[in-house]
Amino acid sequence: METNHTVIQGADVKTILANSIPELHIEQPAECTLCNVLDRFADYTIDLIKKGNLAIIGDCFNAAGQLYEEGSTEVKSAIENVYVFSITIFFDMAHAASKQVKELLPASLMEEYRKQASCSHP
Repeated sequence: METNHTVIQGADVKTILANSIPELHIEQPAECTLCNVLDRFADYTIDLIKKGNLAIIGDCFNAAGQLYEEGSTEVKSAIENVYVFSITIFFDMAHAASKQVKELLPASLMEEYRKQASCSHP
């Protein structure tokens, strides 16, 4: 049985995020690049992590996981280099929510986090 699987392209990311996380408002800068969109998405997620809003953090992580798993090479690379890199700075902080937040991260993004952590702490 063949499945009709569409690869998520960079131009689709903003729309997918808007549909997945209605609370996220990404302004339309003069130059709206994939990295700009994911940087804003990371900032939004970091703000939620600081506030301990686990329900919406889970929605963010699920959307990021979908983008990572179904995205083009460009989208996957941007998720790794912009989103995961930005949000995981808060994973090693010594506050109680850190462990709960880590547990919400989809397996594919947790694997990427571990790769990045092992490279920065040989």
